[in-house]
Amino acid sequence: MKNKEINFEHKGIGEILAHNRLVVPLNQREYSWQPDHVKDLFEDFAHALVKNHGSYFLGTIVLTTGSGDQPEVSDGQQRLATTSILLAAIRDYFHAHSDSKRASAIADKYLSTVDLKTTETVPKLRLNVDDQEFFRKLIISDPQSKDRDVKATKESHKRISQAASMASAYVKELLKPHKEALHADRLIELVTFIETGAQVIALKVPDHLNAFMMFETLNDRGLKASQADLLKNHLLSLCGDRIVEGQQKWAIMIGILESLGQDDITVTYLHHLLINKYGPIRERDIFDKIKSSVNNELRAIEFLDELAESANHYAALFNSEHKKWNDYGTLTRKNITTINRDLRVSQIRPLMFAVARKFLINEAKLAFRLFVFWSVRILISGTRGGVLDRNYSVAAYEVTSGVITTASGLSEKLASILPNDIEFESAFSEASISQNYLARYYLRALEQYARNAQEPEFVPSDDESTINLEHILPENTGTAWVNVDADMASAWYKRIGNLVLLQAKKNAMIGNSSYQEKKPILSESAFILTSSAAENQNWGPDEIKARQQNLAKLAIKAWPLSL
Repeated sequence: MKNKEINFEHKGIGEILAHNRLVVPLNQREYSWQPDHVKDLFEDFAHALVKNHGSYFLGTIVLTTGSGDQPEVSDGQQRLATTSILLAAIRDYFHAHSDSKRASAIADKYLSTVDLKTTETVPKLRLNVDDQEFFRKLIISDPQSKDRDVKATKESHKRISQAASMASAYVKELLKPHKEALHADRLIELVTFIETGAQVIALKVPDHLNAFMMFETLNDRGLKASQADLLKNHLLSLCGDRIVEGQQKWAIMIGILESLGQDDITVTYLHHLLINKYGPIRERDIFDKIKSSVNNELRAIEFLDELAESANHYAALFNSEHKKWNDYGTLTRKNITTINRDLRVSQIRPLMFAVARKFLINEAKLAFRLFVFWSVRILISGTRGGVLDRNYSVAAYEVTSGVITTASGLSEKLASILPNDIEFESAFSEASISQNYLARYYLRALEQYARNAQEPEFVPSDDESTINLEHILPENTGTAWVNVDADMASAWYKRIGNLVLLQAKKNAMIGNSSYQEKKPILSESAFILTSSAAENQNWGPDEIKARQQNLAKLAIKAWPLSL
């Protein structure tokens, strides 16, 4: 920890607990994992044990030297704390079954140690000031200690207590299929796996780096870069006499991806390719998936060949001018631009990738247009991210495997998560838009539809220096809006019905003026939807709501559910 560089080490999470006295800094948050997070970690361990995986990748842990000699946990405290809770549950099981030697061995190795200066027993992991005493008493202390009766006084304490109950139940469930004579062996297997098999990338950061510099470096050289190195090393290690061929294929892939100028694109690309091949899979699971499915020379070469070949399809998703789209027509190029520049959505990319790789051109052209429609409906309606990820991933897999071959087939597959016309109109009628780039796109597309454009969802790039987004009812009303208080303005000024496009010079002229002063400027606008906003006597919540309901009726036609 005394050197001046950031060091990466691949270690078992148990090994980190065993060989360090770790401190969570005062500024770090309290224990925050919900039951689902704890369950995921325990299920990951169980899956790896059942599948007899030698290793399982848990992510990154960042350690930095604080004011003392003990490493501080800058990132990863939730995984470390939950792993400690599980190890404590194993210790408690051994203690309850009169195996005091193993119970003590686990406690001494992973949970606590004796400070040579004070002879005090201290935890291997010390949480922040809010949680430490509760964590020490409930988790670290001996099972027979009176400290174990400690009461939870904070929400984080309740989460720690709940995680401890889940860990105890997990240990019992793990042992249930086995005879009692084998229980110790099964638990020893789990402890060994936690120490060496449940691997993390430990980043050791020198104390002279401030937090901003550290996390900037992590973004540049952190977890994903290390994951990519792990994957590369695994694949090339299998190539045998064909290692030069394997290196060339990897280099081709990297060259294509780096041309995009996207940070951490390699692991994201690998993740999306695996979704195409296998369906829903978490990014942190990609190393284990590749390790289990690519396990000999032939498969390694074939997979590297697929990586090199598919990289062009993936790169094309970020660039509407890519040569791949030469045969797809200008509308598909516009679709790519709309998704990347105007909507800035990325969750749909694995599905776009599958369509780009597998659909016939005419079907792909239809599908990409639908992707724009669906993305707008989903953005407006606020469909939950987890639902989208899973359904897009399943659809991407079915496209890749040939189950879905048409745009209409995709529509049928995703019908359950796509907002129908009633849902979309209702959501649009109530929507407030915080991101100006989205508001500008929505208004431009609706303006196109109002003008009977052939493809209203495709709109030319507007120049913000000449065309501005105007809030008719401003955020700061001042004295010009005597009938509108600050709370009302705050609630209504971002509603779509309150927004119009206006020439920059005119927008600067009217500023926070009253509606009566804005009306002449609005009425002179060449934009249909802007000039029509000047047709009211007054402007307030009722007028905004009425206008937005009219825009919502346009929206279901501008972005239809199907073609």
